[in-house]
Amino acid sequence: MPRTCPAFPPMEAFPFATDRTAAWRMLHDLGEVSVSEQGVYFLTGADAVEAAAKNPEVFSSQGAFAILGSPVPIVPIAFDPPDHTRYRRMLDKFFSPRSMAERESDLRRQAGELIDAIVATGGTCDVVSALAVPFPSQVFLTLFGLPLEDRERLIGWKDAILRFAVVDSPKPTPEVLQLAAEVYAYLSTYVEKRRGQTGSDLLSQLLADRDEGGMTDAEIIGLCFVFILAGLDTVTAALGFALNALAEDPTLRRRVVHDDLATSEFIEELLRVDGPIPYVPRITTADVEIDGVTIPAGSTCWLVLGAASRDSGRYDDPHTIGDKRNNHFAFGRGPHRCLGSHLARLELRLVIEEWHKRIPEYSVAEAPEVLWPSSTLKLERLAIKIG
Repeated sequence: MPRTCPAFPPMEAFPFATDRTAAWRMLHDLGEVSVSEQGVYFLTGADAVEAAAKNPEVFSSQGAFAILGSPVPIVPIAFDPPDHTRYRRMLDKFFSPRSMAERESDLRRQAGELIDAIVATGGTCDVVSALAVPFPSQVFLTLFGLPLEDRERLIGWKDAILRFAVVDSPKPTPEVLQLAAEVYAYLSTYVEKRRGQTGSDLLSQLLADRDEGGMTDAEIIGLCFVFILAGLDTVTAALGFALNALAEDPTLRRRVVHDDLATSEFIEELLRVDGPIPYVPRITTADVEIDGVTIPAGSTCWLVLGAASRDSGRYDDPHTIGDKRNNHFAFGRGPHRCLGSHLARLELRLVIEEWHKRIPEYSVAEAPEVLWPSSTLKLERLAIKIG
């Protein structure tokens, strides 16, 4: 029978900044689905999130990412099948495990250089600003063949757009539109320069690729936009949570240091327990019932991936990093499963390996805090004491 939908509290009501487990439990207490004062629906349980993610005909990505203010369609996440399927056929080869492995040597060197700078300072260091923020940005610039000296500009744009993007509003703010236009102008300059040239960088390869008819300049810019907004902050967040977890648990750290399989398992469990993307948006194309609640057609819905990854109905010990691999929701489900998942895993592994080569012993110097409310769950600062 239809039932009244629970009210979703203001984002500020969830204590993510001080107690993430309590915040996720608070979300689960709302049930499978709840609705905000603005009429935005939040799907929380693993079953509800999985069903919606695998049903793009009803839970559509078309128009769902308007709050990011991109002047071009965001490829591929803002499209549904069959268009989305075509994009993934074109793009998956560029982001496969084999393609990412070809980039490993250069990216490992860059991670090592950033960590060497931390070692040189000695004492206590904020690893968020010194490592977790700059490394993903350098990775993006390196992959797409853009100047590394643009790193701080890129970080500034990304931080500002995500700060002004309002989760419980379906429309972009004027600030987001202005910043997005600046990013578009920056990327357009390099696409124009690179068109018709050969090169090993990803931007040149995408421009030269003719599979499935190839991609237009606007589509390639839209892809870059995705990586700037979805690929940088998320890896920053995961790196912060990973180093925090390892610093707080010497037993876990020793296991990771001496066992490659343990490193892989830790990364997957870290992504499950502290996945950086709390939720992803969808727009309903028809009335749909979830757990007795009817969600009207045309509603903005957020699939709460972080809550799904901590669902006690799906996981035995949902709030603890375990010692075995679990199938988490951090990279989504269904056709929109994260295009950059192999790259993200590579970045996490490289930093963890290079960090422990240089800094085997370390601890948390100050209690970190999660930045909240935010479109990404991440640590604002993580003070690590070396030695």
